[in-house]
Parts: sequence; C-alpha cells; structure tokens
Amino acid sequence: MNETNLEIAKKVIAENIYIVIATATSDGKPWISPVFFAYDDKYNLFWVSDKNANHSKLIRANPRVAIVIFDSTAPQGDGDGVYFEAKAHELEDDREIERAIEVLGKRVTKEIFRVKNKGEVKGSSAWRIYKAIPLKVSKLTDGEIIDGQYVDKRTDIYGLLR
Repeated sequence: MNETNLEIAKKVIAENIYIVIATATSDGKPWISPVFFAYDDKYNLFWVSDKNANHSKLIRANPRVAIVIFDSTAPQGDGDGVYFEAKAHELEDDREIERAIEVLGKRVTKEIFRVKNKGEVKGSSAWRIYKAIPLKVSKLTDGEIIDGQYVDKRTDIYGLLR
C-alpha cells in the first residue's frame, strides 16, 4: 500500500523529537536552533527554551519562523521532511501554559527536562514555553529530473492537517 503525503507527514512528525527553527534578526541575519518538541491535535508545535537563548530573543522581536522536521538518520535518497511556516510566541496565559505542559509531558521522558508547573516557565525562571502556530505546511514529494539533475518538490498539506 502506498502511503499518502498526509500519512507520511504525520509519521515524520510523530516519529521525530526535534525540530529545527529558523529565525532572523531585524536586518535579516539568520539563526537556526534544534529543539525538542511536542505537538497538539492541530499540529501546533511546542518547545521549552531558555528565555535568553538567541532564538527566544529573536522570536520576541519577530514571530515569523520557519521550521523543519526530518529524520537525519535516513539513508541518502530515503529522507523525508515536513516544512512549516509559522508564527511563534512565548506563552504567557496560564491556561495555555498548563495545556502546553500537558502536551509536552506526553513526550518528555527525562525528568530533568520536564516542566512540572507553570511557575517553572514564568517570572524569574529561566525556561519559557513557546508555541508555533502553522501558517503553511508542506512536505517533500517525488521530485523530477531536470537537465539530468534530481530536484526535490514540495506539496502543500496544511489544509489536510487541520
């Protein structure tokens, strides 16, 4: 049975625990950061980071981010990826924080990385929880040969995920 693009994308998201977030300074200087993540049923992405990390500061200044999820252990030619254009922000609302702690708690296996209560991600605490709301989602699909060279293609799957 051939899996659909949506089934493959959901599998890539479910089977991987890291995303790579691309942010940028106000003058366009790029910055990328790999972070452990969790997701909810609407494919909003959540992660915990130091509030003073470069990517955290950049998100506060510019919420537009690009994110990729992929299996870096896949053999050459067998890899697949899911790409997000998203709007990210630091969670401040207590109910949203509590929901994010629940979502993250389902994936975090090491106690040292687990957020135990909202006090750990507010006020003078170092940690913050961030949420990326997808604006566009795409995945790699079968590419094509152009002038003898293989070129990847992407298919929009955003509407299918929601």
